[in-house]
Amino acid sequence: MAEMIYTEINPQVLRHRLYEPSIAGYDDLVESIKQNGITSPLVVGCNKGVIHSKGFDGNHRLAIAFTLGLDEIPVVLYSIHHKTGFDGKQINELDDILQICGEDIKNEDFWDELRGAWRRLPYPKNQ
Repeated sequence: MAEMIYTEINPQVLRHRLYEPSIAGYDDLVESIKQNGITSPLVVGCNKGVIHSKGFDGNHRLAIAFTLGLDEIPVVLYSIHHKTGFDGKQINELDDILQICGEDIKNEDFWDELRGAWRRLPYPKNQ
């Protein structure tokens, strides 16, 4: 059974996905996360508690989480053919994400990745 959940995990779980970021505005993003935390969750594919090498959005936020020494980061975990293997708030519709994160989340870069992950689930309920 496929599932999508919202939860917080230790960034160490995703360490194998870390790379050296080189984007314009990176320092501004660091300052924003220092002040406000990570407000847009990373989008991560996984099955049975194992993180996939594909289906990942949030490398820059992950790198900043390591730089700042954060213990937990917000993530949306999805599993196409199995359970994710993590506990969290079940997402049954994309509207659930809007309730969790707010309407402004639609303006974030990760929104397209999240919608794509939703479409890859075998039985999406809407959108």
